[in-house]
Amino acid sequence: MKVAYDHGFRLRIDHGDRAEVRLSWAGRPVVFDPATEPGESDLVILTGPSPDRMRATAAALKSGRRLHVVASDEAYDWLVRLGPIEGGPAPRTVDGIQIQSMRYEAPPEIRPLPRRLVGYVGALRPGAALRHLRERAELPDGPPHVWHLRFPDGGRLLHLDLALHPGQSGDWVDRAAAAFGGADWVVVGNQYQQGEGLRRWLHRFRGRVLLTDLVNDERRARGLPTELLTPVRDELVAAGVDTHVFATQTSYRFE
Repeated sequence: MKVAYDHGFRLRIDHGDRAEVRLSWAGRPVVFDPATEPGESDLVILTGPSPDRMRATAAALKSGRRLHVVASDEAYDWLVRLGPIEGGPAPRTVDGIQIQSMRYEAPPEIRPLPRRLVGYVGALRPGAALRHLRERAELPDGPPHVWHLRFPDGGRLLHLDLALHPGQSGDWVDRAAAAFGGADWVVVGNQYQQGEGLRRWLHRFRGRVLLTDLVNDERRARGLPTELLTPVRDELVAAGVDTHVFATQTSYRFE
């Protein structure tokens, strides 16, 4: 299938607030983990059932907005109860985009906070901490996913989320790299003090890497420390990985 790029570019990738990543191309806009309520023309993909990733989508459904959502079984089944929705889990094809996903084990930093830390975080940002804990308790259990998109022109995008942390298993990396390696564009996040996983595993996926700030906004809101992406990016470039910092409120356009 030949796609006419009448808007003048093949793909534009925008990084909004928090974990939001928006893809603009010849067809329906795709938005991962929207930070503001998505529109009815958007294809929403949710990487995992966490408050920060699902809050805006849930609010849009509750307001009566009809959405097309692709998410894990657990997340989609929970969202169905909130409002008018279509879509479902992967694999599926939407507007010519072939969508696949793979579960992964989250890094320790984004699992529920240990009880001994709840009071500490609450003292720093009591409102934000309590809101986060309340929202997490209301959400379904389930692991996050990485997502692979194949566009009608053959271009491929891989969203690795926070999967490449030091605790990730080599077997999982082998399977993910075999299934999704060599994508044209690779979006990946770095969790706080988890850069060793990127240095160890990222070269296996062979693609133009957009090293993306997916967690700092949420961590600041909860009173948790953050770190810059640039030092990790510099180490990856020195190791031969084609890596570019993808900060919030920036975009990349590919002709």
